[in-house]
Amino acid sequence: MMHNAAMKVTIYEADTPIGEAEIFALDPPMGVAMAKFKSLSAYDVERHANVVDGDYIEDRGRGLRIEMSDGVPLISQAISIQAWPALGEHEVHILGILQPSFETLFCEHPDFKSHWGKP
Repeated sequence: MMHNAAMKVTIYEADTPIGEAEIFALDPPMGVAMAKFKSLSAYDVERHANVVDGDYIEDRGRGLRIEMSDGVPLISQAISIQAWPALGEHEVHILGILQPSFETLFCEHPDFKSHWGKP
């Protein structure tokens, strides 16, 4: 179940998709992935974003879940949507990835290889 460097995921609130994201960077020792977030019609910055224009609001990720493009759940300790509406930018940070394992998902990603000294 190895995924490539440009892994795409969908973020859901219950069974409703609120956004799609493409992972662009990793923090391997922390088990964190960062992705560009593209909102869908059900997304509401006031209900879903933890950070708005750089200000922490609150943990709003508890009711969210993530699926990979093949429908497999990506289980993590937290999901944090970072929104900068004034700039038209959004990111999602997937914190403490548990299942599938971080290594299984990202062993081919350049950030993973760089951290672990693999060519």
